[in-house]
Amino acid sequence: MLSRIYPGAEGLAFLQGLSLILFLLVFLGVVVMVITMRKGYIDKMSSMPLDFEDDQSTNHGGQ
Repeated sequence: MLSRIYPGAEGLAFLQGLSLILFLLVFLGVVVMVITMRKGYIDKMSSMPLDFEDDQSTNHGGQ
């Protein structure tokens, strides 16, 4: 299909397979990372945006 758009692309067919493999590796890596995360880390990260009052006392350049 790429050779219909760009006639000089006959030698670039391996890039389609390479991009699919790279996408699958990254996707599987993210899935494994999410599955193996600790519950404590997830709870800590999910409450970070709500800890605004604690950060006000350390704000040195603001109001």
